[in-house]
Amino acid sequence: MDEAYFSLLCTLSDYTMYYLVLMFKNLQVLDLDSNATITDTSLQYLCCYSQELRNLNLQSCTKLVVQIFKYLSPSDRRSACFVCSRWYEASKYCRFAEQMVLHLVGVDFDDFKPPVMNLILADRKYPLIKLSRVKLNVHSKFWQNYGPFVHEITFEKCMIWRERIISLFKHMPNLRVARFVECDLLRDDLFRTWKFFDNGLYTIDFPGVEALSLAKNNFSQLQFESMVEMMPNLTRVDFSNCFRQVETSRKMFLLSCIQKFIVRRQYVLRSVNISGIPVDDIFLRGLADATGLVLDELSLTYLEKMPTREPAIIDLFRRQTNLRFLDVTSSTGITDFCLEQIVRYIAELRVLVMTGCWGISDYGIKQIFRLQHLETLNLSNCIRMSKHGIIDGAAHSNRAILRELHLELLDTLDEECVVKIGANFPNLTVLNIGGSSSCMTDWSAQYIFCNLVNLEHLNIERSTKLTDAGFTGIDLPEKTFSIWDVEETFAIDRLKKLRVLKVSGCYRMTDFALRYGFRFTELKELSLSRCHQISEAGIERLVSSCPALEYLDLSECPNINDNCVKMIAIQLKRISTLKLANCPLLTEHCLDYLVACCKNLKYLYVRGCFKLPPDIAEHLAKIPTMRQVYKS
Repeated sequence: MDEAYFSLLCTLSDYTMYYLVLMFKNLQVLDLDSNATITDTSLQYLCCYSQELRNLNLQSCTKLVVQIFKYLSPSDRRSACFVCSRWYEASKYCRFAEQMVLHLVGVDFDDFKPPVMNLILADRKYPLIKLSRVKLNVHSKFWQNYGPFVHEITFEKCMIWRERIISLFKHMPNLRVARFVECDLLRDDLFRTWKFFDNGLYTIDFPGVEALSLAKNNFSQLQFESMVEMMPNLTRVDFSNCFRQVETSRKMFLLSCIQKFIVRRQYVLRSVNISGIPVDDIFLRGLADATGLVLDELSLTYLEKMPTREPAIIDLFRRQTNLRFLDVTSSTGITDFCLEQIVRYIAELRVLVMTGCWGISDYGIKQIFRLQHLETLNLSNCIRMSKHGIIDGAAHSNRAILRELHLELLDTLDEECVVKIGANFPNLTVLNIGGSSSCMTDWSAQYIFCNLVNLEHLNIERSTKLTDAGFTGIDLPEKTFSIWDVEETFAIDRLKKLRVLKVSGCYRMTDFALRYGFRFTELKELSLSRCHQISEAGIERLVSSCPALEYLDLSECPNINDNCVKMIAIQLKRISTLKLANCPLLTEHCLDYLVACCKNLKYLYVRGCFKLPPDIAEHLAKIPTMRQVYKS
């Protein structure tokens, strides 16, 4: 039998497909259109046994499309859903919806005006919602229709008060995460007009809420306690960067309120974030003495000089042995001794962030690499460390585990350190060495491009020694590998998995590098600001070689003109953020190209483009997705 047709037959299983392809290995035509039961397992059977297959119809196999879509990023799935109705249905799979955020910025919540009117008529559910500068309407049909499906909601700079929040949360019985970020920047904000008593004292609980964020807010004791008491089952709390411009005595009092809350809920809390609020040894003593406090994640800022007798910070590290995530950003009080205790007592640590910890040296850095389960390490702006901490520490590390390494703003590194990183950590997916101007050269870049083929995010901003030869591997004075008569070099496009690339400030790069080195079909974000030698010829090749770009920064590139913007608008269909600040050659004509071709543009930066007209926003009003135009 050469041909088999099973269209509109929805009862085939993987077991049936296995025997079908095993018994009829000479099949040349197989029609499985509309067969909803075909999975990736069935497809594997076809690929293995049906070597003679010439015509295969899987057009309407939704389950198979869903399996394929699982390998795509949310932005890729969004683009793919416009291909046909079947792909659109596959993109509405519930697990995909949990990765998409409905973000409304500066809109009135009016049921009779877009976008709320359009959302009410849509059949898509919105489990994740973010509202920025939105005037809420608690009586909107949107909350009545879609509130039960909301799992996470974020309010940012919104005009809200207690009664309004209670009315909204009553429509969200399945709410798990609530965030109130920077709501105190407005006059009529979350806390300053908070009403606690209406016809007497009453209690309203939302037991389903497990995570609460009050980041970047100023609140009083009564306001804080009223909020947390409404959510009795909290396991994750975020109070980061609160109490800005608050006098010291009041800040200490509010910190004691947070401390008492943590101690009171010690048996259920698993994540605490108090970074950005300098804490002292007295505050940490309260946490260290809470024997029932077993955290998975901890973020804090410790600035005091560690006391010589029984320091609380050390006792806290010794008792939190279950930590998987630790962030001590800008904690100048953290020393090498603290790191020794972390390595000894928190052996299962996965993520360690120490940005701006000026009290640690190479000795402490060497100890960190002894953490055998460490996946993410951030040592940016640790000014006392040198290359020896990285080089010597790499000898003791679990090289197969480390996935992310951040070494930004470290002028003490050199090219030898970068070569060691490329040789010792082959599974890195994120490498950030931006601002370290002396370490990234043509020679060291070759080792990165050769060994770190799994990189998805690369930041080499302000690498002033890096030239076209390093980016492309062409005309290098010394070949990377040379054995007898075999010589080999590597271009940056060897990094096929790259999604984010930042090369801002690499002013020695020219159009030559864009033409022969930048071929990334999956690249989403590219920063080329202050690359002064880039011109129209390079942009022409860039837009054809990197068609999936969604974020492009060409700020302070003096040769960017209207033709460059025209090519970007026509070729980059998915561009959502375009930065063209301080590009003096741009005129009013470039706006016409954006209006005609850019259907997904959200943010445009044109500060310092003095030839553009003052009414830019009116020119771009025809772009339905436009959110903000940043102009001078």
